[in-house]
Amino acid sequence: MKTPLLSIGLIFRDDIRCIERCLKALQPLRDAIPCELVMADTGSEDGSRQMAAQYADILFDFPWIDDFAAARNAVMDRCSGQWFLSVDTDEYLDGDCLELVRFLTSKMAINLCRVVIRNYDTYEMDGAYSDFLTVRLVRLSTGARYEGIVHESWTGLEKAGPVMRLMGTVFHHDGYVNMGQNTKKVRRNMTLLREKLRQNPDNLLVYLQMIESGSGEKDYEEIIRKAVSLVRQKAEDWQFYGPPVLRHAVITARSRNLPEFQEWAAMAQEWFPDSYFTRIDVACQMLLRDFTEEKYADCVAWGKAVQRAYDDYFAGRGDLNCQAFSTLRLASPYYQRNMQMLLAYACIEEGRGGEARALLEGLDCAALDKSQVENLLKTLCILQSRSNEDTGRIIRSLWESLSAAAPGKAGEKRKGFLSIAGSTFSPSYRASESAKANFCRPAYTVFLPLGDQCVMGCCAAILESRDPAEMEVLLGTVENWAELPVSALSHALRAGVPFPLPGRIFCLEELDGLTAGLAQSGEDLSETLKRAAGEDFAAGWQSLLWARSLALAAVQNCGWKDERQDMELARTFVKVEESFLTRCYAPEVLQEKNLYVLPPMHRFGWYCAQAFKALEAGIPREYVYLLHLGLQSYEGAKPMAEFLLEHTPELQEAKPTPELLALAEKVRSMLAAYPADDPAVAGLKASPAYQKVAYLIEGSEP
Repeated sequence: MKTPLLSIGLIFRDDIRCIERCLKALQPLRDAIPCELVMADTGSEDGSRQMAAQYADILFDFPWIDDFAAARNAVMDRCSGQWFLSVDTDEYLDGDCLELVRFLTSKMAINLCRVVIRNYDTYEMDGAYSDFLTVRLVRLSTGARYEGIVHESWTGLEKAGPVMRLMGTVFHHDGYVNMGQNTKKVRRNMTLLREKLRQNPDNLLVYLQMIESGSGEKDYEEIIRKAVSLVRQKAEDWQFYGPPVLRHAVITARSRNLPEFQEWAAMAQEWFPDSYFTRIDVACQMLLRDFTEEKYADCVAWGKAVQRAYDDYFAGRGDLNCQAFSTLRLASPYYQRNMQMLLAYACIEEGRGGEARALLEGLDCAALDKSQVENLLKTLCILQSRSNEDTGRIIRSLWESLSAAAPGKAGEKRKGFLSIAGSTFSPSYRASESAKANFCRPAYTVFLPLGDQCVMGCCAAILESRDPAEMEVLLGTVENWAELPVSALSHALRAGVPFPLPGRIFCLEELDGLTAGLAQSGEDLSETLKRAAGEDFAAGWQSLLWARSLALAAVQNCGWKDERQDMELARTFVKVEESFLTRCYAPEVLQEKNLYVLPPMHRFGWYCAQAFKALEAGIPREYVYLLHLGLQSYEGAKPMAEFLLEHTPELQEAKPTPELLALAEKVRSMLAAYPADDPAVAGLKASPAYQKVAYLIEGSEP
């Protein structure tokens, strides 16, 4: 093999989850320049070694001795390249390695290089992350070595000269995802770190590493307090480790509500005002604290300071080498967008709508994840409601970004968008916003610029219209009725728009979904049902299905407290049920012995129809009996059955005589004397005496 320009070194153990991803990602670099891949297996049992053998130029076993530096140095001892690049298996090199290739093939008099380690919060690696700028590339001629049994670092670089920053060379890393749940790894690291601390009790670097490894430790807060105390005492290297220690202290204090929050934040600002750990990580905590406490004027001040810090950081201004000791937690475009939205909200609360609009317009909508799409839309709706700012550009950009997103993510984002958007049309939301002193216009009007691009644009246009013909045309453009906020349909129905729309075919579940939505929104379905169940409602299938859906929803959501109106509802329900059942089911199905074929509510509807026929025939006892049987077929109808038994006028006029009540009580006592399956019970129920009082015994407690 050609003498390598670059040696790539890895140590691994049981990393089958990620090792192939790591090794495949190195291939473009290995194809571009002469490389060798040197790997040490410290005791794998999951097939990782077999996978490594497919890629490694040198693969050897290194028995684990609780010393990361020893394992890495053993790899370096077997390397022969001019340069050494250290890689972990839970990382993978970004596909764009051109910067790294150009540097390695140049003649620059540089011996050390920092690269970006991008730490993600999820295994999907597409959301929040933080960048860590660390030395991973060294000339082997410097004599550099590793030291430290855990969280190992370089030694012997004192005369290596300046460090080059390769900001475009990124290793994506998911090794910290669910770190707190990996108790085995945490226990191993903390045991090694505590041993190091025992040997050197005032070592600030070890304290920093313990803070970053052991958030679940029982003495975690005391570890932080001791580290802060060492910074205050200006222990060795305090100026390097102080900023990340205080950053961790402030974040922990805010999340755990520790009393030292303000003290530690003030210390960071006083001692390390120019550090990005203070300007970004600590300042964001102040912004979040004031936002939670609704101190919006302070939020604006902190938010603007944070945005300036982000601008400087992404422009490469200031000391970026601070990340050699620890990662900036919130220094990524993802968190910048979050803080930008918080600042925009605070500006709205402070009556600075123009500033809020400019901040929201500055967001890259295509880069937003689902939660950020939702937060942006919430903030945008509040801006719409409380100002007269033109938000059209923002809402159009947001909707267009959803259409252009990758299929899977687009679906998630679109669902979040529609959920938040739909809530702004609800009566409760509209009542709440209009009650505010600074109310300008309904939030739903933010969707008007979307026109026919989005169902929310259609819905907003319907609510703003007073012309039934225009509303009917707009409703005709709806493709997915499950996405339509029912407020638009409710508004159109009250305006007299015919529904179902002429020439439009709706399936049963679509209509059931619409009526359920109308009921959930607080809509009184009685009047809508009355109109739908007009004289010729059963002439067409669509009108029949619509009446049926309305009838079921109205009955299930009725409070059964208005004697006149609710009795009218019950009779309309019976009318609709009888029409629907006789048109949709064969006569042999609509026999009592075959009713099990029907859904529960329709079984109850059948018994109700028979009961009202008995009532019309002047047989109130049969009416009570049939209602009782209907309730047995569907217990969910108990409120309606009780209402009918208490409020049917014919029952009030046909009160049983004292003699009949006495006979019923005697029969009830006789029945109670026997088990339900006793033949005597069957004989008694077949007797003329029982038949006279059956409706009192069986129908008295529906």
